[in-house]
Amino acid sequence: MARYIGLGTDEPTEDSEKRVAAALHRLPDDWTVLHHVSWQSKRGGRQGDGEADFILVHPKRGILVVEVKGGGIEIDSGRWFTTDRHRRRFAIRNPFEQAVASKHALVGWLSDHGLGAKSRIGHAVVFPHMEKLPLIGPAGAEQISLAKRELDNVEHSIVRCFDYWQLTSSMTSTEVEKIVSLLAPTVLISPKLAGKSTDAEAELTVLTAEQVEVFAGLRANRGGLILGGAGTGKTVLAVARAQQLTRDGFRTLLVCYNELLGCDLSVRVGNTQTLTTSTFHALCLQEARRAKLKIPADRSRDWWENGAPELLIEACAINGTSYDAIVVDEGQDFAPLWLDALRCLTGAQKDAPFFNFADSLQDIWRRDWREGFHGEFVWELRRNMRNTQPIAARVAAAVKMTSPTRGIQGPPPVWRISDDEPREGDVIAAIELLLEEGFDSRNIVVLCGSATLVSRLREHSVAGVSLGQWGARGIATETISRFKGLESQAVVLALSSVRLADDRVGAYVGMSRARSMLVVVGTDIDREYLNWLPMQN
Repeated sequence: MARYIGLGTDEPTEDSEKRVAAALHRLPDDWTVLHHVSWQSKRGGRQGDGEADFILVHPKRGILVVEVKGGGIEIDSGRWFTTDRHRRRFAIRNPFEQAVASKHALVGWLSDHGLGAKSRIGHAVVFPHMEKLPLIGPAGAEQISLAKRELDNVEHSIVRCFDYWQLTSSMTSTEVEKIVSLLAPTVLISPKLAGKSTDAEAELTVLTAEQVEVFAGLRANRGGLILGGAGTGKTVLAVARAQQLTRDGFRTLLVCYNELLGCDLSVRVGNTQTLTTSTFHALCLQEARRAKLKIPADRSRDWWENGAPELLIEACAINGTSYDAIVVDEGQDFAPLWLDALRCLTGAQKDAPFFNFADSLQDIWRRDWREGFHGEFVWELRRNMRNTQPIAARVAAAVKMTSPTRGIQGPPPVWRISDDEPREGDVIAAIELLLEEGFDSRNIVVLCGSATLVSRLREHSVAGVSLGQWGARGIATETISRFKGLESQAVVLALSSVRLADDRVGAYVGMSRARSMLVVVGTDIDREYLNWLPMQN
């Protein structure tokens, strides 16, 4: 039986593709079958995208793109029509042209990755509902056009297609696996964690089937909104999408609002001629300086909100700065004007890929970011991929969301009660607790709802280790808002009052930064507001 890989779903949902998949499953075990391979590329200065219904890989024969066209088929003066089971007639694209487009895109893709000598590809079209095919025309030679009956002896029919294209190959098993990994490149992502810690974790993130399906949808769409709560893998997918667009030939901008997150993204992916990472306002200032435009010395809040994006548009017009694709991480931090300014960077490319990854629950700045969304593709991530299950349950309870029932187990979060808003001594005691439990100081981050408390804590040290800024030596101590978008193995969260709804948003953000250990310092009343029941400590 052939090795079968379904991207997005294990098996097809459409009847026509189900019939073909069932037949391809019967191929011998030296065949590899990939279903629903989306592609997006830039060829001849123009953007193109599509998908191949099936791709077959054989070490001795090569690669075959298979397009499936269900229903009844009619060709009228060269135009293609199909009739569904309700006898409704629809115009459709020529399936042979679709197969050729996928073939050429894949030839280029594999050649770019050093497999040009191995990437001679043929194509074929299967009509699984047709007993006999009509005269198709010169594009649809009989040898590469398969009707329903030819699926009964599927290996013979497929080999006939390879023989028609005179395809042969001598791929090693390693080369076959490399081709398969390139055609289905989104199953595994190895992210680099932020910071300069010498023992920074380097764990492999295995994407869930849900995320693989999302990524397949992203590759087949020119843009859209990807929603997800804290810990659902938005930044992982945003980085992966930006890298994928770059590999597909797009000059890509990966942009966020938060300064610390921007530094982290730069560490993860770096900056190259084809992939730029930046915060939005750093981009505004950089382009304005290049264009030698006047930047106010005293920059008011209104200037940062409105003047900076307007200056970006003007500066990029002068500099000629443009991108083929844009990926926004933590999009809920962006004002509609900022998103419009970013779209101006794609110039005349109206259909340039533009992806926005956001969490409505982390909308700290209240900039009406949803007003700036234009696109039809919307996807929601639901499974928490960052936090252990005990932490994820606390995070969900804080904003009255459904608590996750599954996830990685870990130590229970701890709430240390303070009589009033936490003081330096309360936080230092919580840090000492983690150090006593064996946590390395470099894997601990202190987050505070109060900037004043952060300043005071940075004047202290614990067990000979100073408290300072993220990225410096010692225990990172930051406000919740500055650390948004980042994460740490262990977090000490010093909460200001959460009596107001906006304050609880900050608590939600801060709690969700902890991957496996969370210690919260706050009052008993605040614990009740966050639905943290004492018996569940």
